Amino acid sequence: MRVFLAVAVLTACGPSDRGQPAADGPAQPDASTIDAPPSVDTSRVYAHSGLMLYRLDNLTLAATPIGPMTGLDTNQNLLDLAVNKDDALFGITRDKLYSLSATTGAATLVKDLSANSRGFTSLSFAPDADPSNPDILVTANDQGDVFQIDVTGNQAVATQIGSYGTDSTLGKIVSSGDLIAVRGFGVYATVDVGSGTLDYLAKLDPANNWKATLIGPTGFDKIFGLGFWGGKIYGFVDDGFDAGTGDVIELDPDTGAGLSLGQANIRWFGAGVSTNAPIIL
Repeated sequence: MRVFLAVAVLTACGPSDRGQPAADGPAQPDASTIDAPPSVDTSRVYAHSGLMLYRLDNLTLAATPIGPMTGLDTNQNLLDLAVNKDDALFGITRDKLYSLSATTGAATLVKDLSANSRGFTSLSFAPDADPSNPDILVTANDQGDVFQIDVTGNQAVATQIGSYGTDSTLGKIVSSGDLIAVRGFGVYATVDVGSGTLDYLAKLDPANNWKATLIGPTGFDKIFGLGFWGGKIYGFVDDGFDAGTGDVIELDPDTGAGLSLGQANIRWFGAGVSTNAPIIL
């Protein structure tokens, strides 16, 4: 079976302090008490700090801890995660790909990618044009190049499949944090453009070399994770090592504007959602 992975240069998704071990505010739950996965009416938007997996409850907007991501290499944080159409979770550190349990958070090594290491970070599954085919995993680096990696056996081959391109007014568009792809809704990313310091929301066109079209400024920086549920795009913001906090925000798909939904003592490192997430509840 093929496993698809995406890679990007580490700086594409934020400052170097993102790689420091991060402690979370909420206590780590006992895995034996964790409930079964939620129903379709309650979101399966997953997000994480460096060491803890969470689920965003779209009804209460609470970030519910699932469990610590035991199994990661010592002194390595998870940098991003992705969820395929079958609700399987995968995550990545700087040089390793893991599968994650949606009920306990536990991480299991899938592939050591250190031989191809370029500073692994953002992950997102994207649906194939043919719904019967497996999803692929894609990302963009700090040059705006989009990659897919096909991992088979002991080989991991990175293939560039596109580029975000350039805005005619503001300049080159590059990755700033994350991207999501939901069948029937589209592919969206948080990007940097020109000399600006705040993230923009952009829509990507996989059929046109993954070109990015800017939607508008978000008003936030360091949106390291993106999720989606029931027509709403959620962003997960890292406020930095000194602050030790993070914001969950909602992003307007028509204007790009971000609205804070609440802050917590969690530094958000990434997020993901199934490519089959519902567009309307």
